[in-house]
Amino acid sequence: MKTAVHAANGTKTFALRPTADILADLSRPIDPRHLKTRKQGTATLTYCPWNTIARQLHHRAPGWCWEVQSVQEVGGSVVVTGRLTIPTADGDLLHYSAVASEPLESASKAPAAEVAASSCLRRAAALAGLGLELWG
Repeated sequence: MKTAVHAANGTKTFALRPTADILADLSRPIDPRHLKTRKQGTATLTYCPWNTIARQLHHRAPGWCWEVQSVQEVGGSVVVTGRLTIPTADGDLLHYSAVASEPLESASKAPAAEVAASSCLRRAAALAGLGLELWG
């Protein structure tokens, strides 16, 4: 089965893959060269940036779609809810929903909603198996 994705620079086609193949690929660890580290207090955290997660999804789960479902301000934080959807050649739509928050007065240089949305994507991808090893 072929699916077309329309981009500003033309049309790209890709083949949907069987559910079992997608899930097996998503469960493979992310190559350590794609990971980054940052200090948080006294701890050093290893993480995968959202754009690397997106590239990995393009490769491992062609046709994936990310939807931010809600953005709310709750008690001095921005809370983002989102859903990752992965279509398969078997006709399945795999759905993974996640929630993430970021304090409005965060030390990050990026807007709190942007930080929470990227964290939400990483969490939904982890629920699908991608980068799950980073959450241990």
